[in-house]
Amino acid sequence: MAAKAASSAPFLQSRAAATAFDTAIFNATREVVALRVPVKRCAAFMKSLQGCLLNYPRMRNIVTDEASADNSTKLLLLSDKLKDVSELPEAEAQFVSAEGVGNTKFSFDLDYTYYGADECFKKLLPADIEAPASFETIGHVAHLNLRDSHEPFKHVIGQVILDKNRGIRTVVNKLGSIASEFRTFEMEVLAGVDDMDVEVKESKSVFKFNFAEVYWNSRLQQEHGRLVAKFSNKDVICDMFCGIGPFAVPAGRKGCTVHANDLNPRSYHYLVSNCKANKVEDKVTCYNLDARAFLAQLVADNVAFTQVCMNLPMDAVEFCDVFRGRFDSWHARGIALPTVHCYCFSMKEDFGGCKEDVLTRVEKALGCPLDRSTVTLFQVRDVAPKKLMMCVSFPLPPACAYTDSVAAEAAAAAAAAAGGGGATAADGAKRGRDEAEEAAPDAKKSATEATTAKA
Repeated sequence: MAAKAASSAPFLQSRAAATAFDTAIFNATREVVALRVPVKRCAAFMKSLQGCLLNYPRMRNIVTDEASADNSTKLLLLSDKLKDVSELPEAEAQFVSAEGVGNTKFSFDLDYTYYGADECFKKLLPADIEAPASFETIGHVAHLNLRDSHEPFKHVIGQVILDKNRGIRTVVNKLGSIASEFRTFEMEVLAGVDDMDVEVKESKSVFKFNFAEVYWNSRLQQEHGRLVAKFSNKDVICDMFCGIGPFAVPAGRKGCTVHANDLNPRSYHYLVSNCKANKVEDKVTCYNLDARAFLAQLVADNVAFTQVCMNLPMDAVEFCDVFRGRFDSWHARGIALPTVHCYCFSMKEDFGGCKEDVLTRVEKALGCPLDRSTVTLFQVRDVAPKKLMMCVSFPLPPACAYTDSVAAEAAAAAAAAAGGGGATAADGAKRGRDEAEEAAPDAKKSATEATTAKA
């Protein structure tokens, strides 16, 4: 009877929208054979009967013998595949016989609290509906990206995730894609409390923010750490799309001087508060500007940044035109050009195709070719089938950073230092810029237009 109860099909097999379920459908009673073993012999029995013992997750196979008045014996539970001691393999049966122990039946109850989420989904969802494979955790919030086929069962899915994951108090489902100016998205609460104020610990830093108001992706934790590990405490960081500070705050903790900017006023708000909470407000200067205006301001203020972080995968490549002709004053002062770390997506099928796609797009935005021997391309993660998130890192080319005359001068100086070929290098730099200008005649105009957001 217990086996029948365990496998019976629940009412959620219906395609009608389900918002709740009766946990009684998980109730079942199991009965197994138990050996009555002297306490001092339990270890020997466990060793000799390996493979023949009850093997249920989160359940012990040695339990109290309620019939033992002096607590001298315990019950050792055998596998539920064995209906009687006589079904033990020969060697194990001989051991039990030699020990002269008795046996009995032991019953135990299972209910909803025993089963894990995957087991619950198998029982609650139709066989042709694949259960959610994973979800993102942001503090106490579980963030799901459910498929259309999950729609009738979304609240049940949310409730199971809420019940089966300690620390989760809110389960949300993403609606649509990230298409807003501030990288936020609509979501619906599937289960738990409607509370988006979260606290996340990452890279020895603590971040507090409202998940509905800003962009955050916990799956990027390793990437945040990877890039910050490349910085030295002498670096000056220009973080153009900083969000609430997942790069800026750890970099500040490392001792870097950081200039961090985000267009979203709420991201700026949490950036400021997180810098204070992590005691890096003296290392991180916060801005609430359009990224183009932000870079222009840093250059105008003679901030000699050494690293540029562009974590806006959807659009960062197109923003690379902001570097064109901005740095003539740096050349005059002998300041080295920065290294740029630009995040982007690529829809190509393999890494080789992604590499060529990304570098071609970056070169078009910069208006000149890259020295590809100096470029690093890192695959951050698979976002979706045939969609990779990449990080391309490269020294900002002089042919992009300087106006034509200064680029030619810099190329000639570099060639002279290397032993000749200056005219060829200068001509190549100018030719690359001219070709890019023909491909994108409005790029320079857009690069000079900056919109300052409210602080």
